[in-house]
Amino acid sequence: LFFFISTATALVSSKSNLGTMAFHEQKVDPTEYRVPRNFKLLDELEAAEKGKYGDIFKEHGQDVNMINLGLDGQDSTFSDWNASIIPHQGGYIGDRMYSLRIKAGPGYPDDPPQIRFTTKVAMPCVNSQGVVDLSKLDNFSWNGESYLFGALLHIRKAMKPNGVAQACAQIPDGKTY
Repeated sequence: LFFFISTATALVSSKSNLGTMAFHEQKVDPTEYRVPRNFKLLDELEAAEKGKYGDIFKEHGQDVNMINLGLDGQDSTFSDWNASIIPHQGGYIGDRMYSLRIKAGPGYPDDPPQIRFTTKVAMPCVNSQGVVDLSKLDNFSWNGESYLFGALLHIRKAMKPNGVAQACAQIPDGKTY
């Protein structure tokens, strides 16, 4: 979602000695404006449902088609998500598909989501409970402008090296955390 702000002002109320409300105008820096959490998550849901990844597709190509993202049930808070990743085929991983759970907390998007594999993997960026450490992904740093789908793309890329693919192939298919 894109918002254009020409002038940003806010009315701030304060109680006067007479018990009435007094209003005064306070200037707000438009560069500090943040898209509300639910608006951003709704935008991500719409993109996931309709496949609106035009700019991402230009950069990542067919990787976009190997990731599925959606809301978990009828979660009206947009907090709980499910995802699946089909890793790079033709290598050691074979025809597997990996499932993930995503939690977008109340501080999202400024705070990164918690991304956790439910299907067992062997990756340097994933701990023994299946939780992904986004700071360990190459060429990726979470910030308030990041998207869930972008994080998933970088997780998929981290599955490609032969060493990771071989380690994942050693895990029995279907094993979970």
